[in-house]
Order: sequence, then structure tokens, then C-alpha cells
Amino acid sequence: MIDKRIVSLIIDDEANSQENISILLNKYCPQVLVAGTAGNLDAAEKLILKHNPQLVFLDIQLGATTAFTLLEKLKTITFEIIFITAHNNHAVRAFDFAAVDYLLKPIDIDKLIKAVDNATGKIGKKTMQVSMAEMMQQFKSFNKSQQKIGLATSIGYEMVYIKDIMFCMANGSYTDFFFESGEKLTVSKNLKYYENLLVDYNFLRSHNSALVNLSFIKRIERTDGGSLLMENGSLIPVSKTKRKELEDRIKDNKRLI
Repeated sequence: MIDKRIVSLIIDDEANSQENISILLNKYCPQVLVAGTAGNLDAAEKLILKHNPQLVFLDIQLGATTAFTLLEKLKTITFEIIFITAHNNHAVRAFDFAAVDYLLKPIDIDKLIKAVDNATGKIGKKTMQVSMAEMMQQFKSFNKSQQKIGLATSIGYEMVYIKDIMFCMANGSYTDFFFESGEKLTVSKNLKYYENLLVDYNFLRSHNSALVNLSFIKRIERTDGGSLLMENGSLIPVSKTKRKELEDRIKDNKRLI
């Protein structure tokens, strides 16, 4: 007998949350079949390609990255999405704008049932890609200065405001973060990873060893091969290949006359 239940996946970086959602679906939404769970970006991408789901329950924060990084990696979005978030923040405004379903933790049973019913009615109608395009644009434009990023340290994740990051320096396979407050934090991922993550937030790779927040540049030094004087007095190297891109970006931001 063919199983006509809705093939779904749960993508959440907390095992307890995965289990809780699965239990609630089994009890209150028996039309939904949970085909698998994943807790990080790579595992989630593989799971989606393997199962070709109709519905995905997707947590906004996946460790140090977000659900939007995962969605941007996928060539097409053929499934409905119900977002899960622990915070009633600016992301929710983007969901509301694009009429995308979301659930706040702890999950309300009635809202879960309603979200599943809404998603069920949309499956196969190809409405998600249009909504997602609108929502992603809204998400990126809503109050970027208040965005937080999770930084993986030896003891867990530090949640910090992106706007407070002054610059980052390569430290082997690690990255040193320097903040406006004067604090320094060593994070267990390389600089390239954070370059990709912060490219839309006014950051630029000025050198193989440095990633800078353009908002904190005080002066471009043209002597001794070129460097950046930051607001805290630090000198950051600039490679010859990055100089023009740097100046173009600063001109675009109207910080260089």
C-alpha cells in the first residue's frame, strides 16, 4: 500500500527540539511523515537531496550559520517550508511580509496544526519560490545592524552583534575577532568561512590575513604597501589586488570623497 503521508524533514541544530517537533507531528499531524532529521547545514543539504521532501521544518539558526545560507545553496526550492525560531525578531517581519509560515519556540500546538494545514494546501502549487525570493530580500534588508552571528568557541557559541565586529584576522585554521569594545575572541573556523558569511554586511577581505568592517575604517594609508587605519588605531594590511575593490566599496558607501 502506498504511503500518502506528506514527506517531511526536520532541520534543527538542537536534538531535543528535533525530537519534540517529531513527537508533536506524530500526535497532532498524522498526515505528516518525518523521513529524517539534520542538525547542520551539510547534513541538511544531503538529506534534502536524498529524500526530495514536500515539507521542511527549518530552524533559522543552524549553529554558526542560518537557514538562509542553506536555502541559497539549493538550486531550486521544490518543497514548502515552516520556519522555526526561538526569537520574535526582525526575521519574523520578513516572514509576515512574504506570507511564509513560521513557529516560535516553544511550539504552540494549534499554530503547528494551522501551519501544517496551510503548507498542505500549497504543496505542488510552486508558490514557495516566489514567497522565498520576497522573504529573503526582506530578511536581508530589515535592520542588518541588529543581526547576530553565532561564533563557535572552545566552550560553545558566542552570540554577538555583527555591527560590533571591527575586523577579523586569520590565525591558522582559526579566526581572531576584534570588537569595538576592545574584546578579542578566537573562533574555531577559518577566515574564508566568515568572509562568505559576512559579505552582505559591509565586510571586505582586504588581505589574505584580514577581513574588515568598512564602517570602522578611519583612513587608508598609501605608504609602505598600503594599510587601513581602524577606529581603534589598529593597522590592517591591504593587498595590491584588493586596493581598487576596497576604494570602490568605500566610495559606494560615500565614505571617501
